[in-house]
Amino acid sequence: MPRARAASVVARSMTSAGEKPMCSKNSRLETKSSNTACATPEFFGPIGRRLVEFSGIGAGESVLDVGCGRGAVLFPVAESVGQSGEVLGIDLSEEMVKYTAGDARDRGLRQVRTAVMNGQAPDYPAGRFDAVIGGFSVFIWTHGSTELKPYRTLLRPGGRFAASAPSFFPTATGKWGFLPEDVHDLLLPHMTEPKNGAAYDCPFTNIHNNWLVTPEAVGATLTGAGFVAVEVREEDLLITVDSGAQWVEWTRSHGMRRLWDRLSEQEGKELADEVARRLDALRGADGIITLPTPIVYMRSRTPQD
Repeated sequence: MPRARAASVVARSMTSAGEKPMCSKNSRLETKSSNTACATPEFFGPIGRRLVEFSGIGAGESVLDVGCGRGAVLFPVAESVGQSGEVLGIDLSEEMVKYTAGDARDRGLRQVRTAVMNGQAPDYPAGRFDAVIGGFSVFIWTHGSTELKPYRTLLRPGGRFAASAPSFFPTATGKWGFLPEDVHDLLLPHMTEPKNGAAYDCPFTNIHNNWLVTPEAVGATLTGAGFVAVEVREEDLLITVDSGAQWVEWTRSHGMRRLWDRLSEQEGKELADEVARRLDALRGADGIITLPTPIVYMRSRTPQD
């Protein structure tokens, strides 16, 4: 069930990638009725597909995917633009770019190109694209309107900008909804508080003071960068696991792994065991633990003139 929010949002809904838990390995799907959750819950895939759908990108368009990674957004965009369009995926990781380019070749996607490039300052001429999109990437280095202005410059008049990010909209109890309620207070200090004199390497150490804390803050940031027709939507992605330990392992597969990297081996084991124990208590009658995870999707346009 979606958690109550203290702040209103432009739109609110719940999705679960076609009402099926998704697995990243070999794009394998398993339905909930199988009573078996995914070995590694897919996260970026369903978010990427939903972002592309929400963006409104269509056939024949020229699109830049910022921080393309392994193609969670890139390949849905390629499907949307078709052979008459093009999508350029950029990422700082040479390995990501190499393997994603290989996947594009294997799929016969001639409209896809990839390049190693800094997503904060893409080296393309002004007005080059119909759309710029960033799935769980742009938010990392964005602190305000300034960091978004380069993407406006890259767009043609009326061009689209769309992005996804973890939701920082507060729950009714003032907590960060991206962490399960039952382990929120256990994990948050390890994510936001300095350890051994060193601050956590994350622009969102203050979860109550960043550009993603309310729909209004997101809108103000985008309009400050020169975008118009801003829309913001928060949706719950249903993460399904068959044990608390599985959820812990999943957190080690993306940006949250930095939390664990800060801990000693013993500290990490003790924390992981307690997190797993608390989440195991949430197991449903079907043996599956379902954790609604709030995601924010945003879209906007450049002015027509």
